[in-house]
Amino acid sequence: MKATDIDSLKSAWKNEQGFENKTLSQTDIEKFLQKKSKDITHLFKVGLTIDVVLKSIIGVSLMGIIILFSGNQQMVISMTAILGLILWAIWFQLKMYRSIPQTGMSEPAIRTSLEARIQFYHQRYVKSLYIGALSNSLFFISGSLYYFYFKYGEIRPMDIVDFLVFGTAIIIAFVIGAVAQIAQHNFHVKQLESCLQEIDEETMTALTIKEQRNKKLKLFFIALTALVCGLLLLAYFVFR
Repeated sequence: MKATDIDSLKSAWKNEQGFENKTLSQTDIEKFLQKKSKDITHLFKVGLTIDVVLKSIIGVSLMGIIILFSGNQQMVISMTAILGLILWAIWFQLKMYRSIPQTGMSEPAIRTSLEARIQFYHQRYVKSLYIGALSNSLFFISGSLYYFYFKYGEIRPMDIVDFLVFGTAIIIAFVIGAVAQIAQHNFHVKQLESCLQEIDEETMTALTIKEQRNKKLKLFFIALTALVCGLLLLAYFVFR
C-alpha cells in the first residue's frame, strides 16, 4: 500500500473519530431527549399492556381448569383464589398504566418529563415488575395442570418430593421473570440517567449515542437467550 493511501486512511479515521466525539448541539440534544421520552414511555406502556393481556389469558385458562376439575372441590377453591389474585394484579397494572407521567413536548419540558419518569420508575413502576413476574409462575401452574389433565385425566396424589419440585419451579419462574424485567428496565433507566448527567456536564457526543445503541442490542440478545433458557427449564419440569 502506498504512503498516500495510508495517509488517506488515517485522515478518514481521524475525521470519523472527530465526528463521533463531537459535542452535540442544543437542537441535537432536544431531538435526542424527545426520542428518549417516547422510548421510555413506550417501554412502560408496552410492558404493562403485555402483562395485562397475559394475565387475562391465564385467567381464562384457569376458568377452563375449574370446569374440567369441577368435581374436585380443593382444585376449584385453589383456582378461584388464584383468579382473585389475577384480578387484583390486573387492576394494579391498569392503575399503574394510568399513572405514567405525560410526555413533555419541548425543552426544558422534555427534560422535566424524563426526570419525572426516572422518579416514577424508582418510586412506583418497579413494583409492577414484581407483579408482572407473577405471570411466569401462573403460566407454569396453568400449563402443568392442563398437561396432567390431558395426559392422565386427573391430578394424581402428590408426595413431598412433588411439592418440592413444583414449588421450586414456581419460585424459579418468578425469580427469572423478576430479574429479567428489572435488569431490562434498570438498563434503560440508567442509560437515561447517564445521558442527563452528560448533558449537564456538556460532554454528550455522537459516540455516546452509538455506544448506547450497541449496548441495547447486546441486551436484546441476552434477553432472548434468557427467554429460551426459561422455556427449556419449563419444558424440563413439565415433561420430566
